Amino acid sequence: MRQQKKPTILESDITVAQHNELVKARFNMSLMETRLFIALLGRINKGDTDFSLCRIPISEVSSNVDGGKAYQDVKEAVIKLSSKVITVETVDHNGKREIISDPLMATCRYKDGSGFIVAQLNSFVKPYLLQLKGNFTVAEIKVLLQLRSYYSYRIYWLLKSFSYNSNTFSLKVDDLKTMMGIEGQYPNFYDFKKWVLLVSQRELTQTDMAFSFNEIKEGRSVKQVEFVINRQLSLPMEEELNLPNHLQSLLSEIGVSLNSMQEISEMLNSGKIDEDYIYYVIKELKDKKSKGSIKSLSGAIYSAITKQHLMETYISQKNDKIYKQPISTKSKETSQPVVKLKVKEQEEGFMAMLKRGVAPAEDFDTYVATLLVEGFRLELVNGEEYLIK
Repeated sequence: MRQQKKPTILESDITVAQHNELVKARFNMSLMETRLFIALLGRINKGDTDFSLCRIPISEVSSNVDGGKAYQDVKEAVIKLSSKVITVETVDHNGKREIISDPLMATCRYKDGSGFIVAQLNSFVKPYLLQLKGNFTVAEIKVLLQLRSYYSYRIYWLLKSFSYNSNTFSLKVDDLKTMMGIEGQYPNFYDFKKWVLLVSQRELTQTDMAFSFNEIKEGRSVKQVEFVINRQLSLPMEEELNLPNHLQSLLSEIGVSLNSMQEISEMLNSGKIDEDYIYYVIKELKDKKSKGSIKSLSGAIYSAITKQHLMETYISQKNDKIYKQPISTKSKETSQPVVKLKVKEQEEGFMAMLKRGVAPAEDFDTYVATLLVEGFRLELVNGEEYLIK
């Protein structure tokens, strides 16, 4: 089947992940560049083997979306992010230290008045963002997007990466500056504390990585910072959720956030829903996802569970003891003609209209999504994709 592109609008109730080597890599970004990077992370699906070319609405990365100032801000962010180099220090299988420094972006561009940034990550960062297994850190989009400082963003990820092993850890001041790409800046620790540590501490107070810190001195100079994660202010961690282990793991793999799992847990333990309903929702919506009917599986599952969208059907099938088979409509007469559109042909026609500037949507996936809302369904017939109504 045709590989689906990432959704145009980013869902806030999802998680994103980075390999810990990228979390600790050496780079620096402005706030808008950081938000653009977050937007790209949010469009990576579990199972992706390559990076897609993504259209990112300006409204996701900037509150200023109109006028010349907006263009100038976006232009600056696009130019700087396009030239951004990520430096990773790692160790190969023979124990040899290796330093890798490559561009972050394959492309990043913006056309005035389009309302979108078009961007794609460089294949260099595939090992740090795709097919992750072990030694990676997960964060929630909605937490990342509320941060207003690049320093807060970097420290949040660092705290997250260390928090899986301990609530307390220390970093050399010089190493911390290097990771943030500000080596040589803030030579006076008082300034580093004021503009980096205290700003980050204030911003992270209401997140799951609230922290305090201690200054570790050698003589009269502060050489290390000891971070202490404050669990009392933290959001519920995955192991603290009162959910069956298998169900908790399943929801986590799908990308359902910790806050959302907490709400599901409360509904389950209050008797509003039962375990079988949750499994039923996951099964049904996974089937719809495979047919292209929905884009954000985690968001759809959370909504269907907490708002009980499928409860009536679930109870009906549960009372019948077995799930009802779909009723065949092949032999039924219908007064409405069947509309059958080959997806490949539709995409070719859409791209031709796009070149002429008369396309009915900004991209083909958005056009298909509109047709699905209007009652079409996506089906595979003899190896070909069709839109049928």
